[in-house]
Amino acid sequence: MSGDAARWLLGGVILLAVAALFVAMARTWRTRARKQAESVPPVSVPADPGPEAGSWDGFTVATTRADTPLERITAGGLGFRGRGGVTVHRDGVVLHLAGADDRWVARDAVRGADRATWAIDRVVEPGGLVRLRWTATGAAGATDLDTYFRFPEGDAAALHALQELATKHNHPHHAGEGTN
Repeated sequence: MSGDAARWLLGGVILLAVAALFVAMARTWRTRARKQAESVPPVSVPADPGPEAGSWDGFTVATTRADTPLERITAGGLGFRGRGGVTVHRDGVVLHLAGADDRWVARDAVRGADRATWAIDRVVEPGGLVRLRWTATGAAGATDLDTYFRFPEGDAAALHALQELATKHNHPHHAGEGTN
């Protein structure tokens, strides 16, 4: 075999290996999303979510299992970073996720809200993320989650509204949360 033919053969083998790696990654992501869909089912926004306390646009950074900021939840549009935001109502929170239907988190499922510095692949200045702590209930039972947001236009009002919603429903904010 000539030198050129060996290089072409080696290049083809490397190309096939890379393609196989991408196929494996895609299959793993889909399998993970399918398994998590049982734990984190989509919940549509009710026809009357109650009076609006405020709405804030920014970026959805990640959703992870509670207190496990490196385990990304991929189900129901929660897996990707992108444009997003929240609208806080008397009866719960609407999560606006880029490329996915809005998701409802009822007030009884909101466990709290605080500040965070990092989540998965995003690190910002200390306290630069708003973390919404909530519980999803699906066929696999209850799963505590943390969803991280970044509000470039200011996040104090959003954080306060989320904390008020949690405090009104026996989920007090504890000092020291959000130190990651």
